[in-house]
Amino acid sequence: MNRVMKEVANKIKAAVLFCIKWRYLIALIVFVLCVVLKIHGSSIAEYNDLFSGSESYNAEQIVAGDSRTIRSDEWLVHTPYYMSQSYNNFGKTSNMMSIEGQDMIIGYNAPVADITLLAKPFTWGYMLFGNEYGLSWYWCSKVILMLLLSFELCMIITQKNKKISLLGMLLITFAPLVQWWFVPHAADVFFWGMAVLVVAYHFFTAKNLVYKNLFTIIAPLAVITFIIALFPSLQLPVGLVIIALLVAFLIRDKKDITFKKIDIWRIVGMAGVVIGIVGYTIIDSKDAIMKLYNTIYPGKRVSLGGSGGFKSMFTDLTTFVLPYKNITYLNNCEVSNFIHFAPIFMMIYPVFLKKMKREKNMLVGNTLLISIIVMAAFMLVGFPELLARITFFSYINRMDLAYGFIATLFTVWGIDMVWRKKVLTKKQAILVVVIYAMCYVCFVGQNELSYLDWWQYGIIIIGLTILVYLMLIGRQKLFFIGMGMLIAISGMTINPISRGVSALFDHPLEEKIYEIAEGDREAYWVASGDIRLSSIGIANGARVINAVNFYPDFKKWELIDPEGERDEIYNRYAHIKIEMTNDETKFIPGPTADIFTLKLNYKDSLKWPIKYLVTAGKLEGEEKYYKQIYHDTEGEYYIYERMKEQ
Repeated sequence: MNRVMKEVANKIKAAVLFCIKWRYLIALIVFVLCVVLKIHGSSIAEYNDLFSGSESYNAEQIVAGDSRTIRSDEWLVHTPYYMSQSYNNFGKTSNMMSIEGQDMIIGYNAPVADITLLAKPFTWGYMLFGNEYGLSWYWCSKVILMLLLSFELCMIITQKNKKISLLGMLLITFAPLVQWWFVPHAADVFFWGMAVLVVAYHFFTAKNLVYKNLFTIIAPLAVITFIIALFPSLQLPVGLVIIALLVAFLIRDKKDITFKKIDIWRIVGMAGVVIGIVGYTIIDSKDAIMKLYNTIYPGKRVSLGGSGGFKSMFTDLTTFVLPYKNITYLNNCEVSNFIHFAPIFMMIYPVFLKKMKREKNMLVGNTLLISIIVMAAFMLVGFPELLARITFFSYINRMDLAYGFIATLFTVWGIDMVWRKKVLTKKQAILVVVIYAMCYVCFVGQNELSYLDWWQYGIIIIGLTILVYLMLIGRQKLFFIGMGMLIAISGMTINPISRGVSALFDHPLEEKIYEIAEGDREAYWVASGDIRLSSIGIANGARVINAVNFYPDFKKWELIDPEGERDEIYNRYAHIKIEMTNDETKFIPGPTADIFTLKLNYKDSLKWPIKYLVTAGKLEGEEKYYKQIYHDTEGEYYIYERMKEQ
C-alpha cells in the first residue's frame, strides 16, 4: 500500500513539475480554449430575473456556480460600460450614458482606442473580437495572468521554493477578497502592483539580453496601468510597499544584479514613456478628474483610520462561508478577506530574529513586518489629520484590503522561513495555536452570531488551528491538502463559470432596443422603473442618459435644476433610478451614497433631448408626451417614443 501511495505521489510531483516548467505554454493553450468557448466569470446572469417569465428567452448559460447580485459593480456597471464602447468607436469620451459625455478612462478604465490601450491587455479582446469574446478575453486573461504573476512573485519572496510559491499563487489569485472584488479596480491594483515588482526585479537581475529588452518594454506599461487604475485608497499603500520590497529584494540578491551603464538609458527611456503617457492621460482627462475629485462621493472622503478593531488583523471567520450564505450585516464583499496567518508570524517573529538573524531573507521579512505594523496602526489607532494629510493616508479608506494583501505575502514568506529550519518545538507550537484560537473565540460577537451559530464558528476555528499547527511543525503534505481544500471552498466558488452573453442580448426587449438604437444612433433614452434597464440599454447601443455616471453630468442636471439647488444629491458617482410622474420633479437621496432616485415630471423630461423611454411597467398619464411603440407581451416592459409635436 505504501509503495502504491509513493508511486502516486511521485506521479503527481512529476506532473506538477512538468506544469511548472511549461506553465507559459499551458497557460496560452488554456486561454485560447477558454476564449473560443466564450467562458467567463461575469454575473450577467443576474439579468435573467428580469425576464424569468419569458418562454422565448434563452437564459444565460452558467456552467458552474452562481451569479452574485452583490457584484453589481461588475455586471451592472463595468461589463455594460465596456460593451457600450463598441457603439462609441472606442472613443475616449462617450455620450452613451450622459449628455455632456463621460471620460471612459475614468469610467472603469474601459477599452479606449488611444495610447493607453498598450497598457491594458485585458481589454484587447473587446476591440479585436467584439463583446462576446471580449468578455471572455477579459476574465480568462486576468485569472490566468494573475496565477502566473503571483507564482513569480512568490518565487522571488521564497528564493525559488516551488511548493510554497504554488500555494502562494492560489492564496493570492483565489483569495476570497480578490474574487469578490475581482472586477473592477481592486484586483487590478494587486495585479499591476505585482507586475511592477516582478518586472522591475527581473530587469535588474536578468542575465539574458533578450529578457532585459523584454522587461524594458513591459516595465513602463505595468507602471502606467498601475497608475491609471484610479483607486488611490488602495494604490497608495500597495505602491509604497512595492517600492520597499523591491529595495529589499535587490539588497538581498545584490550578487545577482546585472546592471550596466546602458541600463541607465533604459531607465531614462522607461521613465520618459511613463511620464509621457501618464502625463497625456492626466492632461487630457483633467476636467473629468477634477469633477470626480470634487464630488460629494467619493471625492470628498477623508480617512483618518482608527475604524478597525483588533480582529481586522486576522482573516474574518465568515469569509469561508460567504459563497454559500449571504452575510446578515454589511455585505459579502465588505466582509471578505485574504486567507493569511500574519498574526501567527508576528507572534513568533522574535524567534526568527534569534534563530535566523543570519538569513538574508530576514530583510524581506523585516520589510513586510514594518509595512504590516504601519498599516495596523492606521487601522486600529488612526492618524491625526495633519499626519494623515502629510503622508497622503487621508486618501486611504480601504487599508484593510491592502493589509490583507501584504499579510498574505508575509504568510508566504513566513511559511518558507518556518520550513527552512525548525524554529519551534511542538510544545511551543501548541501554545501559539492555543493563543491564536482564543483570539478567534473572542472575535465572535452579536453580528457574527446573527450569521452563523457558535458550533459552526467552532468548526472553522478548530480547522484553522489544526492547519496552523501542521504548518508550524512542518507537516507539509497534510498542510497543503488542508489549505488546498480551504482555498477551493472559500475562493474558487465565488464567481460563476459562465458561457456566452445571452442574458444581455437575446431577450426580445433587448433585441428591440438594439434594433431601434441601430437605426437611430444619435437618439437619447431614459430607463424607468428598473435600474437594470439602463445597463441593458447601453450594452445594446442605446444612449441611456441615466446609466451610471462616474461624475455628474452637469449639462443634464442644469436643464431641470438650473439653480443647482439639489447639487448635494447628484454631485456624485451615481446609479440614477428614474420614475416618470405627473407630479413635481423630486430628487430623493438613496439608501447608500452611490444611488439616488429622480421622480421626473413628464413635462420636465422634455427639457432633456430624449427621444425614447424604456420602462418596467406601463406608464400612466404619458399620453400627451409619449406614445407606446413596443410592449413585451411576455412581461411588463415597454418602449415609448416622444411625440413629434413635443
